[in-house]
Amino acid sequence: MKKLILSIVCFCLLALPLNTLTGQEADSASAQKFKAWELWGVGIKATTDGIGFEAVKGFGNRLNIRVGYSGLTIPYSTVVEMEGFSAQVDASLNFSGTNLFIDFYPVKNIIHLTGGLVYNNMRHSVALTPVSSYPFGDIQVPPEDLGKVEGELLPGTKFSPYAALGFGNTLSRKHRVSFNFEMGAMYHGSPQVILTGSKMLSPLASENNMTVLMDAIAQYKWYPMLSMQLTFRIL
Repeated sequence: MKKLILSIVCFCLLALPLNTLTGQEADSASAQKFKAWELWGVGIKATTDGIGFEAVKGFGNRLNIRVGYSGLTIPYSTVVEMEGFSAQVDASLNFSGTNLFIDFYPVKNIIHLTGGLVYNNMRHSVALTPVSSYPFGDIQVPPEDLGKVEGELLPGTKFSPYAALGFGNTLSRKHRVSFNFEMGAMYHGSPQVILTGSKMLSPLASENNMTVLMDAIAQYKWYPMLSMQLTFRIL
């Protein structure tokens, strides 16, 4: 994890001198220079981490820095038949993240390499609540005495390194509007599972069950990221 973060930081640091050299060459060729207060934009984006926005600052011809936020909540509810009783299942997929990205363009205005960090606030939850009585021998246990079970799925690390390959420009130097598409991944470590239960259903939320679930999903440390963005240059 530390090596991965160090690699991202090194990429960002290396991009700055590279941008200075390539930017000078491009400026000499095209005689196009930008003042410090120029090359600002705002963008709207749709990603696999939600819908959001970004503030974009360009430097020279080959470097952009982006700060943004994205989020999305997807609720889902249904009634399922368990062994001897029915239960209401309420699930919620909550995507949320704040990002700091640096884009470097080895091929100006066409392809860019992106690295950065995401403050990953992804949090998925599910709750199982009995809605009918449970036959226990000759008696019927009412649903309120059965209790409930809740589970949460969290990223293994809040600060998630991000790397991507992009097509298009996150801030055009020639046009007011630009489009960008990115394919990448975010490293969030081994996912964490939290289970809580009450009354007769509390054994389902045992430490052993949590360990079994986390072991089963421990290999899913990377979250794939696809992004489409429309940016409007304001300066």
